[in-house]
Amino acid sequence: MECGHLILIPKVDNVVLIDKSDSNNKSLEGTLCISSHNLILSSRQGDEQELWLIYRNIDVIEKKLNTQSPGGSIILKCKDFRVLQLDINSTDDLISVMLSIERLASLEQTLQYPFFYRPKATNVIQIEDGWTAFAPVSEWSRLLAAYAEEWRISYLNIDYKVCNSYPSAVIVPRHIEDKVIISSASFRDGGRFPVLCYRHEGGSILLRGSQPMCGATGKRCKEDERLLNAVLGPGRRGYIVDTRSVTQAQSSRAKGGGTEMDAAYPQWRKVHKAVPRPHDLADSFFKLIEACNDVASSTSQWLSRLESSGWLTAVQSALNAACVTAQCLHQEVAAVLVHGSTGRDSTLIVTSLAQTILNPDCRTVRGLQALIEREWLQAGHQFFTRTRHGPYHPSHSQSPTHAPTFLLFLDCLYQLYYQFQFSFEYRVDLLIELYRHSYCSEFGTFLGDSEAERVQLQLSEHTYSLWSYMNQPEVLEKWLNPLYDPNPGVIWPSVAPISIQLWKELYLAHTSASSWNGALSCAKQIKQNHLAVKKVAVQLHAQIKRALEEIRENPDMSFDFDVQEEHTLVAQLSLESQST
Repeated sequence: MECGHLILIPKVDNVVLIDKSDSNNKSLEGTLCISSHNLILSSRQGDEQELWLIYRNIDVIEKKLNTQSPGGSIILKCKDFRVLQLDINSTDDLISVMLSIERLASLEQTLQYPFFYRPKATNVIQIEDGWTAFAPVSEWSRLLAAYAEEWRISYLNIDYKVCNSYPSAVIVPRHIEDKVIISSASFRDGGRFPVLCYRHEGGSILLRGSQPMCGATGKRCKEDERLLNAVLGPGRRGYIVDTRSVTQAQSSRAKGGGTEMDAAYPQWRKVHKAVPRPHDLADSFFKLIEACNDVASSTSQWLSRLESSGWLTAVQSALNAACVTAQCLHQEVAAVLVHGSTGRDSTLIVTSLAQTILNPDCRTVRGLQALIEREWLQAGHQFFTRTRHGPYHPSHSQSPTHAPTFLLFLDCLYQLYYQFQFSFEYRVDLLIELYRHSYCSEFGTFLGDSEAERVQLQLSEHTYSLWSYMNQPEVLEKWLNPLYDPNPGVIWPSVAPISIQLWKELYLAHTSASSWNGALSCAKQIKQNHLAVKKVAVQLHAQIKRALEEIRENPDMSFDFDVQEEHTLVAQLSLESQST
């Protein structure tokens, strides 16, 4: 047992589990087993029910002792929004169980479940290796082949010393030397110099980076200015989308940061589109789930709490920033640089959403996986740190380590899906699954805070990739949207407050107010019926057309047939078959 020394008591009998997040308070009695990576409760009932709970899923642990009898309850508030109560009739056992869970829920990364997970034999067949499926060389091969005179792949960060949160390979302008880029990195927060993340039709480009370290004295960096101007071309302008408010950007100057000075970057126009900072998101998330868990309260009170949480406003702000970025790329065919402060949170939300709006490939299952790899995992989002705590852990400081940044991105994708359901190859269930795996998973994909960390942890050698599992045909099928109709164009979402919807399938799934989960199954059946009717109509249309041709060509027919009437009838049947 890998973590056996942390377990004070391996098994407790006669434990009652109550699901407090369920309106009916469903209960289960059985034996509680504390293993190295899962909390297991096996029922003694005839249906042999079991609870398996990964410790990483536990967000907050609370204890409630009985006042008039031995024992008490342990309350487990989980990152998937469930609230579970374990009733134990021995005080000693209760304390031992609680201490064991606390120790196992705070393991270091190398002791996390993905390092010990061994899938069933039926789940190890891999169509491809998820660890190498989205390598930069293959993902950028088409761009480098078509625009080799403009861009090149650079390995200046091969040892992660130029920027420890960037990948080893990045796309940079061909005619800019590595030494210029290294100087730009020294001028940017955390070394995150501007890199290419998307090239749109017409030649507009999307860059991302971090804030310049101008400070209160207004420092400049000629190499950084040269790097940015190199992507514009003569006479062209660019846009800098700062994901902070003007006040936030100015206050960063006092700490050594700031934003680009107009005099140093005259060809670039700044646009401030504030997206909530990590500590604000953590607070909003906490208030959101508090409100959702109290959905049984009066409608007016519940709606007021939902609004005051600020979560839907955060979703609206992120979508608004992404739409402005997409408009600059698509309508003005301009270069756009997106950054906030460190460039590892709100920046990634905006660049990812802008690509989803503009690029239909990002609306497919594989395209979404590639987007997450490129814009989140390889771009240095701090997944392990940001998901250390979840919805039941409020932010008590101005700079908490935990924040639901990736969830905000997924919620924005849900809004896009809700408004353009036919344009996405995947279902909402896939987004929910990604949320679950980002916070607690048996796969190693979301461990680590950067590529450098994942290499150091040797995840590809010691853990399984989530993408390898998801891309198996029998697994992939359940994520596919039966209403998908590929849309090659741009999708422009509404960001009006009335258009932003609460993600009921996620936030209310554990409550009595959860939405009906049979809608897509019903839609799939309707589509199958539609295709069957259309097939019959097409066959009937062909038969009638052949019969009309025989009547027209038969010289023994005694009546005069109007060819124009024939064409009209065939055209009418064709239209009817298409609309059936």
